[in-house]
Amino acid sequence: MFVRRLWIDNFRGIKHLDWKIPEGQHATVLVGPGDAGKTTILEAIHLLLSDRWMIPFADTDFYGVVLDNQISIRAAMTDIPTALMKDNAFGMWLSGIDEAGDLHDDPEDVFTPALLVQLKVDMSLEPKWTVARVNGEQTNITASQRRNLSTFKVDDRTDSQLRWSRTSALGRLSSEDGAERQALAEAARAAQNAIAGGENVSLNELTRRIQERANQVGGGSFSDIRPGLDTSRSSLGVALALYEGVVPLTSYGLGSRRLASLAVQQLAAGDRAVAVIDEIEAGLEPHRAIRLLAYLLNSNEYSQIVFTTHSPVLVEQAKLENLAAVSNREGEVTVAMLGGADEEMQRLRRTRPSSLLARRAVVVEGKTEHGLLLECIDAWDEERVGEGLSTAAGEGTAVVDGGGGREAISKAQALLALGLEVASFIDNDDRSVDDNDDRSVDDNAEQAKSSGVLVTRWAEGNNTERQICAQMNETMLTRLVAVGSIQRSGDETVLQDLNLDRFGTKVTSLDVGAWISDGMSLTDARTRVAVAAHDRKWFRTVDSGRALGAFVLGEYENPEIAQFVMRLNQVKRFIYGIQEGASQAARAGDP
Repeated sequence: MFVRRLWIDNFRGIKHLDWKIPEGQHATVLVGPGDAGKTTILEAIHLLLSDRWMIPFADTDFYGVVLDNQISIRAAMTDIPTALMKDNAFGMWLSGIDEAGDLHDDPEDVFTPALLVQLKVDMSLEPKWTVARVNGEQTNITASQRRNLSTFKVDDRTDSQLRWSRTSALGRLSSEDGAERQALAEAARAAQNAIAGGENVSLNELTRRIQERANQVGGGSFSDIRPGLDTSRSSLGVALALYEGVVPLTSYGLGSRRLASLAVQQLAAGDRAVAVIDEIEAGLEPHRAIRLLAYLLNSNEYSQIVFTTHSPVLVEQAKLENLAAVSNREGEVTVAMLGGADEEMQRLRRTRPSSLLARRAVVVEGKTEHGLLLECIDAWDEERVGEGLSTAAGEGTAVVDGGGGREAISKAQALLALGLEVASFIDNDDRSVDDNDDRSVDDNAEQAKSSGVLVTRWAEGNNTERQICAQMNETMLTRLVAVGSIQRSGDETVLQDLNLDRFGTKVTSLDVGAWISDGMSLTDARTRVAVAAHDRKWFRTVDSGRALGAFVLGEYENPEIAQFVMRLNQVKRFIYGIQEGASQAARAGDP
């Protein structure tokens, strides 16, 4: 079986989804921010294709808890089991699906035969499974027929698959051979006899008291209540579970239990199964998660497998063609397949895998701006928590080092194509033109703006160091030089930085006021500090960028860096999703 196209309407956090899965896409890794709908997609596939018939739907399963809009989950299935292709099953109900994933009334020679299976739930909360045609005709499909679809799910509720029961994978495996059933029945009798013949004073006393109280309250006429083996959990006559030696597998760690559950369910479902796994890294060390990923991407023991991950390690290790980015805009969910993506996306996945897991991203010029923003975000988060508001992490915002203005713009556009909200925070001192496409950074920035990227740049001609120095008086310049001295590990080193050959005249101290007294103009002093800081890389690491951020935060209300802070606040509003029309309280810190 193979899910070729999936529609979801009004189910949990998904108002609408129409996902075309490329033909032959054996394994798909869903990535994206929390609450984008990844787990809901897995649950929808499982509910639609499993043989369950009693599913406790609730009002909260409806998108927005609006019961007037029924839940609808549909899938166009290919590679259909023979049992369902017969004329007395659904052979006369087949549709056709083309290479682009579009459905057609009949499975003509040029189309792949497809079975359109759907699950609908209205306000009665009663699920109804049917097979439908493109024209809207439909017929019921039973639980036993759905069992041929062979699907299973692995999540944190794995323990039931490690015990024998009527509905567990172990139970289905055992039911295939009468010998196993006979062995279980014999084990049940032996266990019952052992308990019945044993003498446990404490248990016997407890059951005697229970018998007395039951008779006293009119529960019945009991005369021989005693402890015994619980057989209610299994139709096979005994409550049995998998053990490793004398230790049940249900006592192992989460990762080991999930892996064992995966193995058991796959054996029960067979190699035509559609498997869904939520957060494959859960409970696993990175090396075991990477091994599991490699196994799933290359295994032929599944017809199709769809799983989620929040692990940057696995995003980096996965093949690009297997990755699919899920985004959610007010319930409208899209799944962007990364197969065939350009080289920029390849680099982004390798060097910044965590950015594919964000809801919102700020792509910055480089490490200076990265550290600057991280330090500011720590302070802004603290302010907002004190006001009962969300943090940057809670907003799903990631800061991404763009590796330079031109590269930062390219990365921003690549992330935008995945459905993220994206801003770019870059310098404004590069007027060069790319030899390959005759485009400047300005051209690229304008194109990014028109496509939906929020582009924040310093004043024309400025990088970060020039922008922060642009309005400073001699006192603030001296304080900034002192911060640079700490990053450069000494006053003498910074003094050498301030006396580069290009400056001509020499200075003899780190006191900018003394330079002014000796006849240097304030404009020249600003330029000297800015150039030294930039060319000698005072703040060119994330940690030193944080130091610059701490300096800025200490002077945040100072009018001498007002233009610098104004642009920081543009980025701040984006990070926290603050609209331009928000209240002044929500925009505290704006100049």
